[in-house]
Amino acid sequence: MTWGVPLAVLVSVLVWFAPQPASLSLAGHHALSLFAGVFVLYLTEAIPLAITSLMVVPAAVLMKVVPVKEALTGFSSTSVWLIVGAFILASAMVKTRLAERITWHILRTIGFTPTRVTLGITMANIVLAFLIPSSTARTAVLLPVCLGIASVMCGEGRTKFAINLLLTLAFTNATIGAGILTATVPNPVTVDFLAKAGTHITYTDWLLYGFPPALIMTFVTWFVIQRIFPPEAAREGLGESVAHERLAEMGPTTNAEWRAFAVFILVLLGWVSGAWTKFDSTVVCLVGVGLLCLPKFGVLDWPYINRHTSWQVVMVAGGGITLGDILMKTGAAKWLAVTIFHGLGLQALGVLALLLALMVVIQYLHVVFVGTTAMATAFLPIVLALAQTAKIDPLVLVLPAGMIIGGYPVLMFYNTLPNIIIYGTGKLKVGDFPKVGVLISFIACVVYALCAVTYWRWLGLYS
Repeated sequence: MTWGVPLAVLVSVLVWFAPQPASLSLAGHHALSLFAGVFVLYLTEAIPLAITSLMVVPAAVLMKVVPVKEALTGFSSTSVWLIVGAFILASAMVKTRLAERITWHILRTIGFTPTRVTLGITMANIVLAFLIPSSTARTAVLLPVCLGIASVMCGEGRTKFAINLLLTLAFTNATIGAGILTATVPNPVTVDFLAKAGTHITYTDWLLYGFPPALIMTFVTWFVIQRIFPPEAAREGLGESVAHERLAEMGPTTNAEWRAFAVFILVLLGWVSGAWTKFDSTVVCLVGVGLLCLPKFGVLDWPYINRHTSWQVVMVAGGGITLGDILMKTGAAKWLAVTIFHGLGLQALGVLALLLALMVVIQYLHVVFVGTTAMATAFLPIVLALAQTAKIDPLVLVLPAGMIIGGYPVLMFYNTLPNIIIYGTGKLKVGDFPKVGVLISFIACVVYALCAVTYWRWLGLYS
């Protein structure tokens, strides 16, 4: 959109010259101006998103929001390099044809209809959410399999089935994460804030309150995606006999495949056991990358990695994380949240009305926040303060707020790293995310509202 750049400049300038709120620092005011311009560029895709994200660095410095060293911190984030490592692991599975072999085995087992495939990925997300304490790592595990399946069933490029499958991968991954304490970072952050308020939530408590609505929303999300992006029919002639024929053509599993598989399992075990071993997910992933490139044992070389890794994702993720950090550190994110709360008069509502309004506001505030962890750390202190001011048990507001923050970042591609990863495949457009995410967000608010007036009340969450 050619008008995207002038519109971004205009919006940024208008915010810059607007009166500075008394409760917001000058740096925070400038950060809002930066965010406004970048947000317009993200929405319009007037220039490549990788370049927009990269320009966050010079813009933040020239607008005197942060010094250059702080503006570059997003690009040194462990999450960025976890994404890079995930792409390299995926390239090893593709080069050795391990992904193709796994693809044919999966298709032979669950069937060749798009409905069965997408439902299978949804079920895999539910199981992995209990095992792998990182939504990004779970996406990395299933991404090469999804890409292989999409290629086999409907061909390369941007097909409706590829869009459907990738959105199913990222969105059902997020929604089920709301119901399991260890599944995503905002959940333990929420528990930590509650502990500071004197309320202690166990793994079982979280599962009891959060898993039923999360499970319902996971299958609702799968259903919505099937309706908005109905996939093409699979290629004619696909069936169990074809799977047998293709696997026979590939022959026995090669040594290279076994080595790639061994590294993949080693990385997977490192991710699963991270809660006990304290090994960082990014470190585990990059160790796997190193093993894949060892002389004689490895299956990759640098020229292949360079050709098959989406380096633009470094800029998209790095710039997005930097922008989120800036909004949080300058107080701009907190100011936005407080302004919305007071502007809507939420502090004057009763317990149930406040809870329901809170869930709606938080859900659609995902558009403003880059990253659920940043949103949780910026927003939950405000929710906690609101509960204390209204003399409400903090559990009543903070627990569902944390679930909504962690489980439903489905409105924009930059909301989470899994969203960025699937966008980095080149098969999705920015508009694909809100096309599905807006409806899912609305349904989530309805489901959690019904849960609040029935299930949570029955459990004694509030009276």
